[in-house]
Amino acid sequence: MDALIGWIGGKRLLRKTISQYVPEGITGYIEPFGGAAWMLLLKDRWADLEVYNDLDYRLVNLFLQVKYHPDELIRELDFMVASRKLFGDIMKQEGLTEIQRAARFMFLITRSFGSKGDSFGTSQKRGTSSMYNRLDRIKELHKRLDMVIIENLSYEKVIEKYDTKTNFFYCDPPYMTGYTYENSKLFSHEDLFNKLKNIKGKFILSYDDNPDVLKLYKGYSTKHVTRTKGINRKEGKSEYNEVIIANFPLEDK
Repeated sequence: MDALIGWIGGKRLLRKTISQYVPEGITGYIEPFGGAAWMLLLKDRWADLEVYNDLDYRLVNLFLQVKYHPDELIRELDFMVASRKLFGDIMKQEGLTEIQRAARFMFLITRSFGSKGDSFGTSQKRGTSSMYNRLDRIKELHKRLDMVIIENLSYEKVIEKYDTKTNFFYCDPPYMTGYTYENSKLFSHEDLFNKLKNIKGKFILSYDDNPDVLKLYKGYSTKHVTRTKGINRKEGKSEYNEVIIANFPLEDK
């Protein structure tokens, strides 16, 4: 199924490519940087154990409300029309309850330019996206999350908690270049490398394709891939180069 919201760096365009390299026979599928969960939602089930984690509590709270209070979340969203005035009001007041906060966060992300959540998005060519379609998706996602563990920890703690020889980690950290959310701008790529090089399980890591990334992960299995840019397209530069990195051989299926 599709994700409930857009998210900068989301893997909507690359998830089918990445998924072909996920090893078979894993007992656990863990995403330390869950984001909008595009990869997780590609399949009805990846393994007996599935873990969604993100350090951003706004995301985690949204998934928790979908899992435990879908009807209340739908009722809260049902009256939120596409309005610049409402968008501005919500930016000033995030809500009083966890359900209100989840609804307002979802509204800001889905009604903003490029899913950045900071400016009301409009188009000269088409109307706004349907909120009713997303409300139906909440019901689908509620069922999909039934047996998924939802964590709100640092990636280090999630890896430590679930690291076994038969568990798999899909890591989609903030990229070294390009736009990133404010709470990710001080991310240490070296710390992530040092954590991953010592894990027992297998991992796939997605990154922007640049010399610093390739230097840091020299000796690891890599695949260079290209996707269409989602935002900030420049004339003649509509494609974005990324790299898939793993601690096991990446073989095309």
